Amino acid sequence: MGEKFVARRLRFGLPDEYLILNDVYLPLPDGTTTQIDHIVVSQYGVFVVETKCYKGWIFGNAESKVWTQSLYAGRRGWPKRAEKHTFQNPIRQNYKHICALADNLGIDKSYFHGVIAFVDGCEFKTEMPEGVVCSRRVAEYICGFKTPIIKPVQVPEVASAIEEWQGTLSEKQIDSHVANLHKRHSAVREGDAPRCPYCGGEMTLRKRRSDGKSFYGCRSYPKCRGIVNVE
Repeated sequence: MGEKFVARRLRFGLPDEYLILNDVYLPLPDGTTTQIDHIVVSQYGVFVVETKCYKGWIFGNAESKVWTQSLYAGRRGWPKRAEKHTFQNPIRQNYKHICALADNLGIDKSYFHGVIAFVDGCEFKTEMPEGVVCSRRVAEYICGFKTPIIKPVQVPEVASAIEEWQGTLSEKQIDSHVANLHKRHSAVREGDAPRCPYCGGEMTLRKRRSDGKSFYGCRSYPKCRGIVNVE
């Protein structure tokens, strides 16, 4: 739903000469796949947009490996106790997308702009890093770039190259990519210790003091607060 909201913001907020590609799946040279929420191609650069949907307070900076989400207690529909969760720094995550696009299209990374769009529902308690915006302002932010760096005639050529690249990916590969994402974020059975979904480190079985339920927590806690619930 968040990606659809941002897609609408881009569609109705950008001029017609900005070419928009949504939900782009691309094969990589190592045999893996990557999914990019939105790509906007214009004479002002190629904007690679990552959508994030989080509630609560967000703490993070451009250099951190992980960011922290704090769900504060006491509001309707919120946990009885404040909860903290970590997630991968989306700027780093998006930079990997930029590198993949640059390498495979043969375009220097200086032609790309990373944008992280947070859908309404969260509040940054630290200063928002450059390129991180509220989803309501994503089109406005992109339109703020005024220096042409790509020839107008090359804009559709870049967009077509991305579409052709995506066309080499089979439906089976796309389904496998989605299935792996679900597996990564799904609950596991007790005894099947997973790898941390945020830092890739080892996890250990723990119990919540609030309700006594088991979960796997990252061994690097409190540096990394990654968790995986137990079925």
